[in-house]
Parts: sequence; C-alpha cells; structure tokens
Amino acid sequence: MFNDWRKYLLVAAMLILVGFCLYFPYAFKENDERLVREQAWEKQQDIGLLCGIVDKIVEMDKATVLNHGYEEVLQFAVQHIEANYTSTFAQAFDEDLNALTPLSPGVGGGQKHNPLDYPEFVEAVNNNEFGSLVYWYETEQAGGRYIHMCFRWVPTDTSYTSRYLIAVGISKFTVNESIDLKVRYGALTLIIITAVFIIMTTLMLCRLGYIYEQREEGDKWRERG
Repeated sequence: MFNDWRKYLLVAAMLILVGFCLYFPYAFKENDERLVREQAWEKQQDIGLLCGIVDKIVEMDKATVLNHGYEEVLQFAVQHIEANYTSTFAQAFDEDLNALTPLSPGVGGGQKHNPLDYPEFVEAVNNNEFGSLVYWYETEQAGGRYIHMCFRWVPTDTSYTSRYLIAVGISKFTVNESIDLKVRYGALTLIIITAVFIIMTTLMLCRLGYIYEQREEGDKWRERG
C-alpha cells in the first residue's frame, strides 16, 4: 500500500513531526536569548542613569566651585554593580584604559574576562562615546557563552580632559529566570502524543484506503445491517 499515492501521507506526517521537533527547541532557545538581550538593555539603562548622576555632580561642581568627588562616586557605583549583580562584569577605566575597580570571581569560580583582550572592544571604546557589542568568551569552569558588553565615557561633556570609561557586560548566566521545566516537559509530551496520533491515523487511513480499493466496484460502500 506504500507503492502508490498513500505513501505521501506518511511522508507528510513525518514532515509535520520534524517541524514540531525543530520549532519547540528553537522557540525555547529564542526565549532564553530574548531574556539575555532584555537584561543587556537594562544594563545600558543602568549606565545611562549612572552617567546622568555623574553629569549632575559635575554641573554642581561648576555652579558651586566645589569638588564633590564624582570619581569616588563613579568607582563605588561600578564596584557595587560588579559585586552584587548576578554574574555581571562591571569595571571603570581611566582615559588610558587602566582598570580602576577590582573584579570578583566569575561563574564557577573562574576568572572574569578582560574586555581589553578583544580588539573589537578596544576599537569601539576608542572611536565611540558609547555603544554595545557582543563577543564569545569561554572558561573551563562554565564553558562558552556570548558576552553582551555596553560602555560609555563620562562625563559626557567631551571637553573634559580627565574622563572615565564605564563597561558593563552580561551573559546567559546573568539571567535568573527561564522557561519553567513543566512547560518544556509539557511540549515534549505533546510532541510524543501528536507523533503517535499522526502516525497511527495515517496508517489507518492508508489501510482503509487499501481495503476500499480491494472491494468490487458495486460493493465499495456497504449498507449497515
């Protein structure tokens, strides 16, 4: 019965199942990546807020001819982010890209990466006042992951000769939330049930079609007794 048009029913059923198996893992992965991108956007907003505070302090210094020490405030805020935000890289640099704040251990106890080791980062901060980029980082303790790095120079007034660079980076390990395992297991269960249903229904239709074709011309449809 698989030598005629009926064989395409089974092929269609298998293609539908393959579609299910490919779609759900893609959907789950895309959701996880969306959470990372959202977290990276929030870090950009944190940097924007911190830069706004620094600019306000600078403005107050100009108005009062005082020195409120925005450098100390800046370093304290960056170090607080680095030490207390989950698996987040944060560091302040001077105009020569010398690190001013220490780093705590990374994921799994490994060392956090040094963005200065990446030419794309160095090029970006040397040619832009602010921005973001993504690059790959890997450690023995946590494996590989993409780092979403954002940066900004402060004060934002470029006339200042003494300026500082804020760099904040996150990865998938920064995100605490993810799709509930019940949802993942539920999707797997639905795929299995759907697979059994589609295959059995397709085989039954093929078999019934075969029986229909084997009957005599006048006896295709039998009356109920």
